[in-house]
Amino acid sequence: MFVEFRLQEEFVKKVEEFDWFLFIEDDIVLYDSFTLEKLGKFNQESGYENAILYPNRYEMYQGTKRYIDLTITHPLVINKLSSVEIEGVKFAEFNNPHSAFYCLSRKQMKQWIKSGRVFKNKIVDVGPLESAATFCLLECFSIYKPHLSNLNYFEVRHYDSKYSKLYPEPESPYTLSAVNHSSKIPIVKDS
Repeated sequence: MFVEFRLQEEFVKKVEEFDWFLFIEDDIVLYDSFTLEKLGKFNQESGYENAILYPNRYEMYQGTKRYIDLTITHPLVINKLSSVEIEGVKFAEFNNPHSAFYCLSRKQMKQWIKSGRVFKNKIVDVGPLESAATFCLLECFSIYKPHLSNLNYFEVRHYDSKYSKLYPEPESPYTLSAVNHSSKIPIVKDS
């Protein structure tokens, strides 16, 4: 359960050898061939030195695409502190930033190391897997995801349907149906 924390130590050891440090859990599928370009653009143009971008995570279940991290946590809170718009694409902080994925640039990795990594090897939220994959980075970074108005700008697939089965809510606004062809995603005005 703590193997993901050990991976972080490998990143620390190799900080001078690589430009990017990609963490992805074994049940996550990354289809986006522009991942590094999107991350680089966000890092360069977000305006926040401590901002990092995570993808939205979804599952496919019974002909629907379900953005699971938007349905697990109720109520859904976005724009906790701030939102960012880059070339018409919006990003926001969510109360559940988990994606089972992160990718840090060398500069961000050094920033995290310099922070002292107080949450190193600690269960911060949910459990050890979620803490290592997401919540330990909150000690140093503000985590953004694509806003509700452009959820699929940057996304990864959870190669399972267990959360869709646990939280079926067929009327969720964060479910896209291939069967009835109606998107229920609301356009949310920022506060």
